[in-house]
Amino acid sequence: MKFDPIRATVSDQTITKVTRLFNGTLKDVLNELLQNARRAGANLVTVGARPDGNGLRITIEDDGCGIDDPARVVALGASSWSESVARGEDPAGMGVFSLAGRHTTIESRSASAPTGWKIAISATAWTGEEEIAVEAVEREPGTAVSFLIAEIHEEGLARELRNAAEFFPVPVTFNGAVLPRKDFLAGAVHVEDWQGSRIGIFKGRPYQQTPNVNFHGVTLYSKLFHLPQIDREEIHARIDIGHSPALQLVLPARKEFVENDGYRALLKAAELACYRAVAAQTTHSLSFEHFCKARALGIALDEAEAILREWEPDIADNDTSSGPLGERRPITGDEFLMEPHEAHFEQAIARALAGHAIRSNLVEPNEQFAGYQWYDTLRLFADPIFIVATEQGTHRVDGLAAEPPLPTTTEADRITLEYEITEQGTTGAPRENIVADIVFAFPDGCCSDGLDDVTIAFVKSDKLTPDSLVDLLDNACFSAWNDSDADSWDTQHDRFLRDAREIAYRILIDENAAIASQFRDAVARIMWVLPKGKRVAISFTHGSAIDVVVSNEEAGE
Repeated sequence: MKFDPIRATVSDQTITKVTRLFNGTLKDVLNELLQNARRAGANLVTVGARPDGNGLRITIEDDGCGIDDPARVVALGASSWSESVARGEDPAGMGVFSLAGRHTTIESRSASAPTGWKIAISATAWTGEEEIAVEAVEREPGTAVSFLIAEIHEEGLARELRNAAEFFPVPVTFNGAVLPRKDFLAGAVHVEDWQGSRIGIFKGRPYQQTPNVNFHGVTLYSKLFHLPQIDREEIHARIDIGHSPALQLVLPARKEFVENDGYRALLKAAELACYRAVAAQTTHSLSFEHFCKARALGIALDEAEAILREWEPDIADNDTSSGPLGERRPITGDEFLMEPHEAHFEQAIARALAGHAIRSNLVEPNEQFAGYQWYDTLRLFADPIFIVATEQGTHRVDGLAAEPPLPTTTEADRITLEYEITEQGTTGAPRENIVADIVFAFPDGCCSDGLDDVTIAFVKSDKLTPDSLVDLLDNACFSAWNDSDADSWDTQHDRFLRDAREIAYRILIDENAAIASQFRDAVARIMWVLPKGKRVAISFTHGSAIDVVVSNEEAGE
C-alpha cells in the first residue's frame, strides 16, 4: 500500500483552547500589548482607565503603523509584522490572545488606509464559535485596545504599569503622566555589545529569580554566568536583548530561553565578559582555578590580590555561628598559615600564643588561592602538640586525643605547646615551644560531646581565673547541637554557663567556691522579685529548713 506525503497542520480544535494559552494576568496582558505597540513602530503608548463595575476598563493606544486587516487580529498564529521584525524577534502572532476570554474592543487604522475599523470581541468569540462584526471608524493612524479587568483598583494598575514600563524602550503615559523608565544595565561596571544586544557585568550576589534578561521591557530570569570572588562581591552578567535573531524565547509567554546554539553562544559571551570585567579592575580576588580559566580563554590577569584573613580560633557552637572572622590583611610573606583543628584545640592554641609575636602573624588558609606564587611560598604553623607534665608522667595532647589518656581534670606541673614552622609540602623542621597553662581533650577528638566528656589539663596561675576558664569552655565546648531538641538556644547556653562556672571554681579554687557559684546563679534568677530598699538573708544546712529573713536596708548602706 502506498501512502501520500503529509504536512504538519494546526487542528481546527486548537482555537477552542485559546483561552488556556496565557494565564490572562494583568502583567501578561500589559506586556503583550506593549510589545505589539513597540513592534508597530510606536513613538508613544498611552494608557487610560476608568471604573467599570468592580474593576477597570483599560484602554491602551499607540501611534504605530496600525493594522490593515482586522481578520489578522483574531487569526491565531498569524503575524503581519515586517520582515525585519519577524526575523529579529520571532513574533508568534499570539500576543492579543492574552485577552482571550475577555470582552475586548479593538480599533485601528494604517497610515495608508482612508478609514479605520473597529471590532468588539465578546468573551466567547475568541474561540471562533461566533462571528465578529467589523465597522468603519474615523481615527488617527495607530491601534487602540480596550478591555475589562475585574477586581482591580487604579493603584494596582499603576503598579503593574510602572513595572511593565520600567525597561520598555518606548515612552508610556498613564492618565496623562509619563511613567519613569531606566536602562536595564544601569549600574553595570562593564558593558559589551554582542550580536545586536548588550551584556552588562555587575557586582553583587545574583539572587535567583531576580530578572537578569530584558526583552524590550519584558524581564525574566535565566542562568547566565556568574563569577565568584573570595571575600569580595561576585561578578555576574545581565543581558539587554536588542536585534539578536539567534536568541529565541519559548513561546508564547517568553519566560525562558530556547536552549539553542544562540543561547549557548550567549552563555559563553557572558562568561568572557565577566572575565574581561575582572581584567579591567585594578585588583581581583579570583580563585586560582578561575585565574587559570581566564588565561585559557585568552584573558591575561595578574595574580589575585595577596590578602588573607587573620587567624581566629574556631568556636564549638557552629549552630549559630561559623566562628569569628578575622580581619583581612595584606600578605607580606612574613605570615604563617594555620592548619585547621577542632574548636577546643584551637582555643587552647590561641591562649598559649597570646602575647607572642607569632600570634599576630597567623592567617587563615584558603586552598582556593593555592597555585598563586604569593600563597604557595607562605610557611605553615604545623603539627601543634601540647606536652602535659604531671607527677605520673608526660602526656602528649594533639587535636584528636591525649596519649596516654589524662584524668578528667588534671592539675599539671607544666604544659608546653610544641610546633614547627615549615615550608608547605615539607616536614621535619626544628620544633619550637611556648609555655601554656591549659589544654582540652575529648575521647573521640570532637568537642560536640560538651562538658560531660571534656578533659581539662591546667596549670594554676593568677592568669587562669575562673571567669577566663568559663569563657574558654564556652568557646571550646558549648554547642546547641548537643541537645538541640531539648530547649531554646538561650536556655541551653545559660545551663551550660552555670555548669561551666561550677567546674571552674571547683578546680581552680575549691569546692566551697563552686557551691557558692551555684547559689549565686540560682539567686540571680529570682533577684527581680526583691523590691528596692529590701535585704534578704538566707541560711540553711543540708537537710534543714530554709531560713529566709527579709529586712529594710539601713540608710546609707
